[in-house]
Amino acid sequence: MVSKKSRPRRSVDETRRVLGAQGLRQLELAGMDFRVEHLTLESACASSNVPRSSSHAAWAIDDDYAPQALFQRCVLRAWLENREGSTFATAAEKALGQALEERGDSLTRNEAIRISIQPALEEGLSASDHSGGSGLLSTDMAIKHTLASQPAGSRDPEIVTWVRDAGVTNRAERVKDSYRPLADLLGMVPRPEFGEAAYGHLALAVAALTEGITMRELVLHELDVARASIRETGDSDVPATLLGVCVCVEALVDKFFEPVTVSGVPVETRLS
Repeated sequence: MVSKKSRPRRSVDETRRVLGAQGLRQLELAGMDFRVEHLTLESACASSNVPRSSSHAAWAIDDDYAPQALFQRCVLRAWLENREGSTFATAAEKALGQALEERGDSLTRNEAIRISIQPALEEGLSASDHSGGSGLLSTDMAIKHTLASQPAGSRDPEIVTWVRDAGVTNRAERVKDSYRPLADLLGMVPRPEFGEAAYGHLALAVAALTEGITMRELVLHELDVARASIRETGDSDVPATLLGVCVCVEALVDKFFEPVTVSGVPVETRLS
């Protein structure tokens, strides 16, 4: 008779270590998953005074998903389709308008660029004592990061399509509502080597920068990466122009754009 090979005997600490290592391996292989259990029909009914019987009848329309699951997917899709990208343009326009009133002709192109980005960043941060933001960026990043952590073959193809389409639409709106008007105001045009594609390149680069800053600000608030000045403020400085993210955006604009020139000479632009 052949005896069954005995399993190794481990201490409690060793067992925790071994199982923990396997859990990490599973996380690497499978990635994260969407957790939307807090989005419930019951809560939505209670908040909107809709009978539960009516809600389930309204959502029991798909053979593949139970009413609760379908409701959650529809909420996710609606959020992606209706992101308020225009709020960023509005925030930037308001801040720049205020700066123009205060500084007039003394406001430089580079200052205007830096002033425009910080309000948009604040709008995307979660509402807190430091910000009245919408939390738009953190929710957006959570969805993208969840998908990115999953093996390509395990990703929900519908959600991937929703996220991709939303990203394309949002970038186009940013170019139309923010970057083109700002370029016109500042008297700047795309550098010849980039052409019209410069607007899309800038939108993508700024989005990557602000998403990274937002994530670190929300998770590692003590680092103060979103609002800390990177050098001492002078008497003539606008404080917002000395923030790290603003200086980085200025560098990106300079990479993709240049002042309008006449006979090789940059045209002076009155910002007021």
